[in-house]
This record gives sequence, C-alpha cells and structure tokens, in this order.
Amino acid sequence: MMDRSFLSRNVNEVIKISSDIWRKGWAEANGGNISVRMTEGSVEEFVQEVPRTDWIPVGRSYPGLAGEYFVVSGTGRFLRNIELLPEKNIGVFRLNDKGSHYQVLWGFEGNARPTSELKAHLWVHEVRKKVSGGMDRAVIHTHAPHLIALTYLQEFDSKTLSRLLWEMHTECAVIFPEGIGVVPWLMPGTTELAETSARLFETFRIIVWDRHGVMACGRNLDAAFGLIDTAEKVAMIYLRAMAAGGVKRPLSRDIILSVANHFGVQLNKDFLD
Repeated sequence: MMDRSFLSRNVNEVIKISSDIWRKGWAEANGGNISVRMTEGSVEEFVQEVPRTDWIPVGRSYPGLAGEYFVVSGTGRFLRNIELLPEKNIGVFRLNDKGSHYQVLWGFEGNARPTSELKAHLWVHEVRKKVSGGMDRAVIHTHAPHLIALTYLQEFDSKTLSRLLWEMHTECAVIFPEGIGVVPWLMPGTTELAETSARLFETFRIIVWDRHGVMACGRNLDAAFGLIDTAEKVAMIYLRAMAAGGVKRPLSRDIILSVANHFGVQLNKDFLD
C-alpha cells in the first residue's frame, strides 16, 4: 500500500469511499462517480500548486461555486482502481472566479478528465451549498442494484417511492424524512439530467435516476454513502419480501409518524396522504 500521508484529508476520503462503493457492488466497470467540495484545511496544500492544465470550460457557469476546489473521480475510470492509483483515477481542480472553467492542480495523470457527469455534480453542489448553508460538500452517484431493480417493476414518482421505503423499514423515516426524489429516465451526461437532478436536490438529499442509478449528497462522503446504503438495503428487503410471497405487514402511517415524532424529525407530510 502506497504512503498517502502527504495527500489531503478530502483526497484520502475519496480513496476510501471509492473502495467501499466497489465492495458493495455499486460500481461495475467505470460506473459511478464521486465529488467533494474541499474544506479549507484540505485546500491549503494545493493553493500553490503549478496548474497542470489551462482553464478548461465546464459548459456552464456556476457562480455559487466560484473559486472553489474539488476532488473528483475521472471519466472512464474504474472506482475500484482509485485505491491502487489515485493520481491516475481522481484529480483536484479549482474553478475560476465565474465558476465557468476549471484548472487541474493534481491527479488526472495520463490525460484523464473529470467524470462525464461533472455538470450534474457541480449543479448539485451549487444547489446544496445554498440550501445547506455551505454544510453539504459531498456528492456520490452509483449503480445500486436493488434500487435500480425497483424502477423496472413500476413507474415511481418521488411520493410513491418514498412511501414504499418508509413502509419497509423503521429507520427510513429518520434517515430521509424529506423523502427520496425520482428523476424519469434521461440520457446520462446531459444538461437535462443535470438540471432535473439539481432541482430535486433543492428538496431531497437522495434521488433515484429511473432505470439507471442513485445520487446522494451530504456534509461529507460518509453521510452521502449512508443515505444510499440505507435506501439500497431497504429496496433489497422489499424485493426479498416480494419474492417470498409479497409484503403482508408494511409499517402503517401511524407507525411512521410515531417514529418521526420520537426522533424529532419532520416528515414530508405531502407523502403521507
């Protein structure tokens, strides 16, 4: 194992979580991507770095992220390889003062580039930075198999999927009381997918891309990972129950409300009607 003591905390967090995602089976081949808006302490070692590239256009301006630094996984790269060769599979870049161009400071060796879903990641970061008062810094997109499988059984919207998951495990009302958003099938890597996702992140911290995958955000990678892990496990429980003869005893509305009240969380009441 290489010595990574010289790498910033945020970079090392990406290295660890990428392996966690791979071991969960959520990132086949080059599936999945990760980004972190870096903390002040992690940025310090990169501020004086000689840029490795010229300014590269993002394709859209993100003024709310002007001057921010990010750790991002690379396009076409396998998350399982980040642990082995982080400098080739992830990179650190900063945005310019308009949030319209980025400049690579570390990593992305071998002419690698940021994830093809960079537009979606930055759009979500901009939204969540505003919504959370700057607290949310991490975004993960994965191909969590049980959540994907659910979307092949029926056409969900945010209300029906949220209600199903709340009814299948006590923790769900506590972990994501606002619910879980659903994006209809859209072409990967497009502006339409990025914009639709970002709009949902004004309300939700985790969303499902219909017949594609899941995206979550949080104050750090552990928080974002935990949202996906919870929703994915409950989707698995639902599918196993259905395979064993069907769900006979879902949690009732009253139970869901009592759990929320006990733990002091505010449920999305629109999803309880």
